[in-house]
Amino acid sequence: MKSLKVSLMLLLLLVSYSTFLVRINDASASSEGIQIFPAGSGIRIVVRDIELYFNATNGGEITEYFDLTVDPSRSRNLVNIRWKPWENLLPLFTSLFYRPPNITLVLSTGGDPSARLWLISNTSKYVILQSSSRIMGKAGEIIKDIDGNAVNVNSTWIIRDTGLISVERSFLAPSSANLSSGWRWYPFYLTRTASSNYNFTFYMFNTTYAYASIVNPIIYRDAFSLFRPIPNDTRRVFGVALPFSNTSAGGDGAHNILIAYKYDEMINADQWKSDNYYSTRNNITEAGAVYEFSKTTNISAHTYHMIVNFTHQPIDEENIQSFANYYADNPSIALPMKCSVTANKDLYKPGDYYAFYGSGTSHYDLTRLTARLTVTNSSNWIMYRRDYGPANITAEQTFNLTLLKGTVAPYPDNYTILFQIFSPFGMVISSNSKTITVTTP
Repeated sequence: MKSLKVSLMLLLLLVSYSTFLVRINDASASSEGIQIFPAGSGIRIVVRDIELYFNATNGGEITEYFDLTVDPSRSRNLVNIRWKPWENLLPLFTSLFYRPPNITLVLSTGGDPSARLWLISNTSKYVILQSSSRIMGKAGEIIKDIDGNAVNVNSTWIIRDTGLISVERSFLAPSSANLSSGWRWYPFYLTRTASSNYNFTFYMFNTTYAYASIVNPIIYRDAFSLFRPIPNDTRRVFGVALPFSNTSAGGDGAHNILIAYKYDEMINADQWKSDNYYSTRNNITEAGAVYEFSKTTNISAHTYHMIVNFTHQPIDEENIQSFANYYADNPSIALPMKCSVTANKDLYKPGDYYAFYGSGTSHYDLTRLTARLTVTNSSNWIMYRRDYGPANITAEQTFNLTLLKGTVAPYPDNYTILFQIFSPFGMVISSNSKTITVTTP
């Protein structure tokens, strides 16, 4: 396709639309909206009664979290960062891989002391952060794929003035990284200081069902076969809720925390369970969805999303099911931008006319965006590539582009059309691909 003459036409169309965000955090609204404070190697954000510190020396993850209703003096850091030897691997939220029973085989997004952290967009209604870090082990070793390339994780955080947080995570390995049978994957695992009662209650839920599970150091057993499966339903959303505000359920009065995941995004894993742990000895609570690989699995690139809510509203079966349904009804809340790539048809013969189109919608104000069109053949060779931008886009703006058009060359094969949009710091904000086929004459 390199030999084709290229004609490119870019057309941006403004389309207005309205959105409705369910208010799911009961803290008082702040006249200051979201406050941002650069601090040392990271970024500190205060929204409503939540304060979070994203730390570039700890994988770009959250290493300080305060409930400002419970602790307005900011003296009580609810993140477990003093539990040696895990303080670098277990910030508030982390994505980790673990190979029991060998406790030295713990790999985490929180271990990189030289992560990169950027502020992408900042308004009184929302803040968008991006981070990029390496996956590292307990001793600081860098995890590499089969060709010796570092395995990276890129994250996009959207923090709204409602207190709702969305996270997109992408694991990136230029070549496959192998996980053998028995490894466990925790896509977004919460670890925080507990100050809880001896028995602590967790909820597992989907859109139609929820159940409570009580955990203490005696009940908990590190045996995957004993963990309760997270229920699944047709809407394919599931989650874990921790009722810290409910002292009668073993909580310490701080925010209840809800985490919801999309079932279909999780590497086609067939069964998710909830690994909830409470230790009186270390004064920690851990909770999150976990999958144990039953066979060797190769991972080269994978993107998935979560939403998180901090609230003092009581947790019961009805409102956590509503939280799951809200995510199922509004899947785009986890995306800063949505794009797609299409073609005028799927099957071509040499000499046929072809046209590739890009379209999408930005949900937020974004500046200095760039884009790239890449066409590869079945051997993954790049046959054509073109870069676009930079350009700005506003919230509620829709775009439609003619990316490439011409006449099909006589090279029968399957071709993948990839359209990517990048933030000012070169991280993917949105992407989509499509496969077309060129047949023999």
